[in-house]
Amino acid sequence: MSNNLSNFPGEHRIFVDANIFLHHAFDSNEISVAFLKRIEQGAVKACTSVLVLEEVFLKLMLQYASNFIEAITVKKLKRYLLNDKRRSEIFVPLRQYQNFITVLKSSGLLIIEVKGHDMDTALQLAERWGIATADALHLAVMERRNVTHLASDDTDFERIREITLWRPQQ
Repeated sequence: MSNNLSNFPGEHRIFVDANIFLHHAFDSNEISVAFLKRIEQGAVKACTSVLVLEEVFLKLMLQYASNFIEAITVKKLKRYLLNDKRRSEIFVPLRQYQNFITVLKSSGLLIIEVKGHDMDTALQLAERWGIATADALHLAVMERRNVTHLASDDTDFERIREITLWRPQQ
């Protein structure tokens, strides 16, 4: 079960998953966009991890590169990035989104590092709940930092009893 993200009260810290940032970056979900605006205004105490941001920027890179590369793959992207001019085309929108992340950080968004022992916990959680290791690593970081609220549109988190899931439901 999940709650509507637009109803998140804000008095507890909430971990923000990659899909919330991607909804914002592609303007594909008004609830996610409004939620990040609340973080920007300092009305919500939020955190995320370096792993989440890596996922966001890789997906942004692949999406923007698809404007220049037919049937994009990571291998084709790597080849494309070897050309200085082409590379700069891809990184302009990434730098713009990094500026937005910097604004969120200045408004209180906490970026949590991933530690080596988080992977041990993540493997246990992945096996216990039947979820992908990246999702389990988010849970491990949350557990280490005592964060029990999660902003995500990933329904796999609905079965995790130890957290409260807040989804951007239209």
